[in-house]
Amino acid sequence: MPTKLEEEEYLYRRAIKIIESTDSDSVKEDLLFEEVWTPLAVLYENRIKTRKVEPEM
Repeated sequence: MPTKLEEEEYLYRRAIKIIESTDSDSVKEDLLFEEVWTPLAVLYENRIKTRKVEPEM
């Protein structure tokens, strides 16, 4: 089973492939959201939920 860092590396490499593809921008946005950003959010879900929001100055 891959480590969290290995999973993250895979997702970043996938993002680069999507960005460099010849697909339209709208297709790229959809692919990035579905195949990269959503899995990254799941990977760091606990960290995102427990992060303290600092007040704006």
